[in-house]
Amino acid sequence: MALKKPVTIKAAKQWPAAADRRESFCARMGGMRKKLTSKKQAANPKSKINRALAAWDCDIPALLKPKHVSKGIRPKNPVPPSSKAGQYRAVQSEIDRAADLYERFSGHEAESIGKIKVEPMPKVGVAIGEVDGILYSTVRDGKLEKYIHQFRKADKPLFVVSPDGKRLFLIGGNYDFTERGIVDHSDPTR
Repeated sequence: MALKKPVTIKAAKQWPAAADRRESFCARMGGMRKKLTSKKQAANPKSKINRALAAWDCDIPALLKPKHVSKGIRPKNPVPPSSKAGQYRAVQSEIDRAADLYERFSGHEAESIGKIKVEPMPKVGVAIGEVDGILYSTVRDGKLEKYIHQFRKADKPLFVVSPDGKRLFLIGGNYDFTERGIVDHSDPTR
């Protein structure tokens, strides 16, 4: 018997039978996570059980009974996985590394769109303040998505402007950009 793919919210909305499979899976696995998983593994979004729950969108309430929503498996601002999340390519250069990250985040094949000249960072900048959050839009798996990331207090980068006021920079901070978007280092669900 072949394994069936996880049922995402999108699939659950299209097919009632798929929605029932998702409801059953989330209830069963959410219960296992609560009763049979250590606190450390339950808080680790990279653990097998949390990756499975995330693949089935078990922490997103749409189409689930409230008691079956598994809380705490993603960062505060949930970014569902793209169709290429978890797939890694052989990385040999900075271009390969950039393409790999883009594909895992967006779900799209990376393609070259040209080259741009980036001026070196200025030696002097105007420190404006800490960055509380970022609002951005992107296309993931063919759909326009909007995200808001609020930085945790310990992870905020510094907002710096070039002396001519034409370029903006995020300096420092404790975060990574992953296939799930921005992830703060102090986030316990990291």
